[in-house]
Amino acid sequence: MATTLPLQQQRLFDKLARDFDAREYAKGLRTADSILSVVPNHADTLALKGLTLHHMGRKEEGREIIESALGFNDTSTVVWHSLGMCHRADDNHVEALHAFQKAHEYGPSNVNVLRDISSICVQLREWEQFVDVRRKMVTLRPGVRANWIALSCGHRMLGNKELAAAVIDVMTTIMEAGDNRAEKSEVRLYQVELELACNAPARALDLLKKHSQEIIDEYEKASLRAKTHALLGQKVEAEKWYMELITRGMAEADCVAAIAQLRKIPLDAARRPKRDVDKYLELLKQVQEVNPKSNYAKRQVLECVPIEQFRDQLREYAGMFIVKTIPSLFSVLKSLYQCPDRTQHIGEVFHQWEEELMAGDFSSFGGKKDPTFILWVWMYLASHYCRIREFGRALEYIGRAIDHTPTFDLLYLMKAKIQAKNNQLDEAAKTADMARRLDLQDKYLNGKAAKYFFRANKIREGEALMQMFYKTTEVPDDTYLTALESQCAWYEREVGDAYYRMGDYISALSNYLMCESHHQRNHNELSEFHNYVFRRCTMRAWFNVIACDDNLEENKFFQKLCPRIVRTYMKIHEEGEEAVRAKYAPRPEVGKYSDVEEGKRIGNLRRTFYLHNVDISDPLKKAGRYLQASLLHNALSSEVHLLAVEFYTMCRMPFLVARELLILAKLKCPSTNELVTQFENNLFREMASSMDPRVESIIKETLTTALEKLN
Repeated sequence: MATTLPLQQQRLFDKLARDFDAREYAKGLRTADSILSVVPNHADTLALKGLTLHHMGRKEEGREIIESALGFNDTSTVVWHSLGMCHRADDNHVEALHAFQKAHEYGPSNVNVLRDISSICVQLREWEQFVDVRRKMVTLRPGVRANWIALSCGHRMLGNKELAAAVIDVMTTIMEAGDNRAEKSEVRLYQVELELACNAPARALDLLKKHSQEIIDEYEKASLRAKTHALLGQKVEAEKWYMELITRGMAEADCVAAIAQLRKIPLDAARRPKRDVDKYLELLKQVQEVNPKSNYAKRQVLECVPIEQFRDQLREYAGMFIVKTIPSLFSVLKSLYQCPDRTQHIGEVFHQWEEELMAGDFSSFGGKKDPTFILWVWMYLASHYCRIREFGRALEYIGRAIDHTPTFDLLYLMKAKIQAKNNQLDEAAKTADMARRLDLQDKYLNGKAAKYFFRANKIREGEALMQMFYKTTEVPDDTYLTALESQCAWYEREVGDAYYRMGDYISALSNYLMCESHHQRNHNELSEFHNYVFRRCTMRAWFNVIACDDNLEENKFFQKLCPRIVRTYMKIHEEGEEAVRAKYAPRPEVGKYSDVEEGKRIGNLRRTFYLHNVDISDPLKKAGRYLQASLLHNALSSEVHLLAVEFYTMCRMPFLVARELLILAKLKCPSTNELVTQFENNLFREMASSMDPRVESIIKETLTTALEKLN
């Protein structure tokens, strides 16, 4: 039953609510105690006191007080809302939604409760309920722009694009699109995107023309203008707008690909022409005419120019990098190594430059004499031979470069890279450390040196280097905790690899599985973000955030980890759980604390970020999930399908092994023939006697097809 507060205590209760909103929890606690000293059974005050304690870290005590408040008044909106906020703070979104719904039941016009329900609905992807709640909020407060935007976003998530567009249209007729230029621009761009999603490019074009002055994002405005013209079949206008973007140096790769599509020039995954090379080269020529500084067009020419013209084009393109001493030349030319003829010409061009420079001929570089030119040529030759796996010659050339300029840190990094690829891991770590010592203030060099120490299985040395550039941690010298807090993906992967090589598979898994832990933590933290989006009109970016949040398997860092996780689980299955646990070496506790409370706090921090007690039971079943994710998103990768053959062989699944062998044959994997023979002589022969004849027939037919594909 509700208890009414005296006037003085009511004023204190209002102050308590303000203190909580201002996060002045100590003040709020004193205010709550003042009220309860007069009215000890006031449920709403008890609820806010419990919520305050919960936010002060005294979670159990706070929740007990809120639950006791329910005993005094189980129809209080404040009590149920407070309980929901506790559950939300603990990332228990299902229970939070239930509590918020109860709060809404007893306070149907409470906008704060409705706003919290909508936020939880986004977290749980309950879009129908989200739309229902936002519709109520529009009814209660039709003058609030955020309610209309949220309602439109909800309809779009449900696939009701026309309704989403209609909601925004109504909003813009009864109020301003935004409070400032940025907000107005975002709303107008969102309207255009909705019209395009509704397959109404004519309406989208009208909006772009009508609100051109309001849209301040010039790239998006021009890009959407080009798309609308293309959808309307106005190819000349579309090309004009794409060329306008290229002239400004914006998204050249996307614009060139879009123009190629308009001209019906098919491109492959790397955006190289499958045919009509002359047409594509003509397009690149036009791009260079409108933007002579377009580095992308010059680089793309190297991908498709006839081989007899390749050498001259390469000399012109790469010469600029050497004259300007731009190190990225080493990575820029990487894709050219897929073609053996172009690879050979690259080596010949750089050797020719070496001969010219050694003879004192600088004509290829504008006639300007510069002693660093030969240094960069040697550096590239070292990179060239590293790429074609002639490590002896690569080390020879990088040695010449170091002798020429022994104080250039990038030379040592390149030498470390060559040594690592040549499996000289200890030497690579020492060389990378020499690069680091040349500039102790360079975080990039420090990180590279740490990475090579990890690859040499020297985890403690690598972490000591990382600690030099980390902020002062809450736990002194605990690099592991600091790296986990900062979600350093390469660190977790490299340390996991080191533990895998050392045979500590539990420690390896605890690092590999961190990616999912980070993803879940990021997901939970988004609950405070959604309402801000609708207030600030940043909904276009919000859709991308939701898509990334929903698609962990597409995350490139997760994809790098999937094969590693599969191999680790396979090793656990191979060696047995008992043997694997015997090899596990837990990390030692860092830091001793005389203060008991501080020790508890650090313990909680470690429990939050560390993965303790990794479950290694039924390893093949667990590995299967990661293998499927890898196969789904890397269908053209021979390495992934080779891993699948190994995995399904271990699982004794001959039908799936045969399927993977057929895929490898289609991908022209060199080892397919040998794998087919091994499969026929081992697993298939062992299981043939107990196999259904129909399955046996299909497997034989599949293997025959695979062998035919290889010939």
